Amino acid sequence: MYIGERPHKCRLCEKTLKDKNSCIRHERIHTGERPFKCRFCHKTFTQKGHCTEHERIHTGVKPYKCRFCDKTFIDKTSCIVHERIHTGEKPYGCRFCDKTFTDNAVCICHERIHTGERPYKCRFCDKTFTQKGHCTEHERIHTGDKPYKCSFCDKTFRDRASCIKHERIHIGEKPYKCRFCDKTFTLKSYCNVHERIHTGEKPYKCSFCDKTFTVKTSCIQHERIHTGEKPYKCRFCDKTFTQNSHCNVHERIHTRDKPYKCSVCDKTFKENKSCTEHERIHTVEKLYKCRFCEETFSQKGQCSAHEIIHTGEKNYKCSFCHKTFKDKKNCIYHKRIHTGEKLSKCRYCGKTFTQKSHCNMHERIHTGDRPYKCSFCHKFFKDKYSCKEHERIHTGEKPYKCRFCEETFTQKSHCNVHERIHTGEKPYKCRFCEETFTQKSHCTVHERIHTGDKPYKCRFCNEGEPNNAPDSEGETDEIRNVENKLTNNNAITYHIYKEERTEYYHKDDDTFTTENVTIITDNDVYEILA
Repeated sequence: MYIGERPHKCRLCEKTLKDKNSCIRHERIHTGERPFKCRFCHKTFTQKGHCTEHERIHTGVKPYKCRFCDKTFIDKTSCIVHERIHTGEKPYGCRFCDKTFTDNAVCICHERIHTGERPYKCRFCDKTFTQKGHCTEHERIHTGDKPYKCSFCDKTFRDRASCIKHERIHIGEKPYKCRFCDKTFTLKSYCNVHERIHTGEKPYKCSFCDKTFTVKTSCIQHERIHTGEKPYKCRFCDKTFTQNSHCNVHERIHTRDKPYKCSVCDKTFKENKSCTEHERIHTVEKLYKCRFCEETFSQKGQCSAHEIIHTGEKNYKCSFCHKTFKDKKNCIYHKRIHTGEKLSKCRYCGKTFTQKSHCNMHERIHTGDRPYKCSFCHKFFKDKYSCKEHERIHTGEKPYKCRFCEETFTQKSHCNVHERIHTGEKPYKCRFCEETFTQKSHCTVHERIHTGDKPYKCRFCNEGEPNNAPDSEGETDEIRNVENKLTNNNAITYHIYKEERTEYYHKDDDTFTTENVTIITDNDVYEILA
């Protein structure tokens, strides 16, 4: 036989091979024949050698030892590839770019990024893959097969890499060190991704725009923004997600599962990230500094949100109206006003909310819980923002400045309302007449004139009840005036304040007299409502 001659041709395709055995093994790809069965499980193989190597997973035999360290392997190829970590040898070069590899199989898979080839298709769905191993691992999602078991605990895994990574938690091993800093990793792939922070390399490009990514999964998730694909569906409602992790976190709203517990206190969280950020409250660790001022934050998201105060940037636009927002989360919450979606339900009364945080705050009305304490006094609050606003009374801080004058405010909402004096904007309109208002609360109080609703009741008398006032003509205008104002919580407070100093007397004919009654004038009431 001549050098390079390939006399054996596959009967099912055009491929030619050097020897008969190779041809037989190749034809099994077409026929699906897998004559070699593992002695320990139901797995079958096209080649005897592959079956032998697989059985070593069960027996733990690793006959091949690295020449440079104590690491051992179940197959010779893996050992040779590993030794190249020590020697630095990368004999396989990509045909399309300058990237080189220690393993030919890895090089072939890499080239498919350039060619777009995805030759392996899932048997259960239409998903395709660049690598056979990735396809096999994916199919286990459908079958539920988890053949890899941790040597230290009972945890099982769909793929070997995840099992190895998990076992390193037990032994504390981090064998892969960054070439640019001292950071170490449990997996080579993690180390590669980390090193791209230093090199700036972003090898994965979106198929629909020019955006590039350091990690392939990030690219795939980004492309779903363009395609609208949301493959992960909640088991409890119809909500769908672009990422499985997002779906898992969402489902905890339904199950109320909070698997992450603070190491300092008993607080629990749905997400590990939220738990980590919370723990910084105890350590007073503030890693993130504003680029424009000296303010520091324990969370990156808080820092980014704060910096927008300086930049005024609003990148997120509502798809139902023209409103824009500084952060994505607030835009999502706003959209629920249009859709009417209210995912979070109170455990005590059934009231529903667009935001989980609003539901949590509402539930504290039932529980009486006030977890946030002022740093300067002993006052406690139901929510973090009320506590922060209160602390500004002590510090004198007024971070919000009017765009039209020099007036400053402790709260953003107060600044917004004030600016309407300059703009003349009155966005809240009465449902029953043409009257408009700068504040929603003023509009709500006004509408009670039309509806007759008096939700606030005096603790000491019946004032404020719908039918508390006598129908007699002897009722004074002053008392009627007070009654009409009890549509507002401030007014009921003021009424009680006055009531503690006066007495109402009944005449024998069940009518009121104005003797010893402190008269509340319109000016008094306007002062209350101001």
